[in-house]
Amino acid sequence: NSLGNGNILVWKRKAERYLADSGLPYTIIRAGGLQDKEGGIRELLVGKDDELLQTETRTIARPDVAEVCIQAVQYEESKFKAFDLASKPEGTGTPTTDFKALFSQITTRF
Repeated sequence: NSLGNGNILVWKRKAERYLADSGLPYTIIRAGGLQDKEGGIRELLVGKDDELLQTETRTIARPDVAEVCIQAVQYEESKFKAFDLASKPEGTGTPTTDFKALFSQITTRF
């Protein structure tokens, strides 16, 4: 991989840091592994610093990511935040409908 000299994740993180330091309003969503499954039927989870990688929950349906993006535009609680996003397996947990509460769980700026 010649892009970023093989260090694409480092360069993505640097770009995120640049945006966070710019003073512009932002929401950085780091989605887990994308699945081609129905959305709106799983409990969504947010985390930071790859803490979701230490769980069994590392994936999320594409429609759920799209919904979080749409909801992030509508809630102040999502501004100036960066977070990891995944979902519990279907049939476990309660499907997420309160996005204000979801965004309020995020305590870190970057």
